Amino acid sequence: MKICYLADSESIHTKRWCEHFIAKNYEVFLISFKEKCNINGVNFQYVNAGKLSVKGGNWKVLLKANFIKKIIKKIDPDVVHAHYATSYGIVGAVVNIHPYIITALGSDILLSPKNSLIYRLLLKFAFKRADWITVMADHMKSAMAIIGDFDDKTDVVPFGIDTKLFNSNNRKLADNDFIITSTRNFEDVYNIPHLLNAVAQIKDQIPNLKLNLIGEGTKRPEIEKLVRKLELSHITKFFGRIPQPKIVEILNYSNVFVTVSLSDGNNISLNEAMACGVFPIATDISANSQWIEHNENGFLVSINDVDQLASLLLRSYNNFESLFNKSFVINQKIIADKADWYKNLQIVEDKYLQIAHEK
Repeated sequence: MKICYLADSESIHTKRWCEHFIAKNYEVFLISFKEKCNINGVNFQYVNAGKLSVKGGNWKVLLKANFIKKIIKKIDPDVVHAHYATSYGIVGAVVNIHPYIITALGSDILLSPKNSLIYRLLLKFAFKRADWITVMADHMKSAMAIIGDFDDKTDVVPFGIDTKLFNSNNRKLADNDFIITSTRNFEDVYNIPHLLNAVAQIKDQIPNLKLNLIGEGTKRPEIEKLVRKLELSHITKFFGRIPQPKIVEILNYSNVFVTVSLSDGNNISLNEAMACGVFPIATDISANSQWIEHNENGFLVSINDVDQLASLLLRSYNNFESLFNKSFVINQKIIADKADWYKNLQIVEDKYLQIAHEK
């Protein structure tokens, strides 16, 4: 079976999908507007559409539709699957080769259509041409109503996490340090300055406080500048983009995980932290509240409420043992029941086989 993905070759999610199906002996092709690709065994095709912006406005990708159509016809895949509804999803719809699947990841459904009539119309066009649509969470499916009624061919399929890798088997906290970790990238939507300002408020109240920032992005220079301005340099470590096993290692010695994103489809980073036993603090948005019940298995914080986040961080430090013991048991069960990568990707594989057979 041949699977052709239209997706960001530099995304860890793309890497996981490709490697998963390569390991299952499928022939996997990847067409991307990103030049770099570090995925063993994938048949990679780079399409130069110029520099893409995370803020959108990448209309030039549509000019590559005919070129991509020629590539796909040469591959002759059993299924074409676009990841991210805008850009890749829309281009795939223009190419118009079936069976065709679109997976929406978050902002492409939750933000772009709200901010632009053009995006709403383009997404409606793309979804009409898709044979199957997947979203990461229930609130994303509900949000699609602004675009059109596609319930009959849309399913909620969370990616889930690799529980063979992300787990608490090697969890060991530092004897004296209190470690806060973020694994979100340095873009506006992830709101890292919110975390930095909160840490600045409580840095003198928590002995041996450490802050780990794992990720990359266009806002890194601004974030580094803010770290210096807030006098956090001595407690902050920038890891950049690192392999998943290293992320697991860091999470397993972290006390608290913080994600203060303004929007998310399904917060995989949160799931990874929960699986590793880290006490989570997350923005009170639908993507997070589907996993976290405030005061039960973590804390939820209002968007941009720096004072509240600072208070919750201090509360986590002062009551860490009791908070951890309660949340750990709950979160381990949630991950096993709802966020197992292997269970969720089996749903996708079954669908691939079904629609390829119907081709």
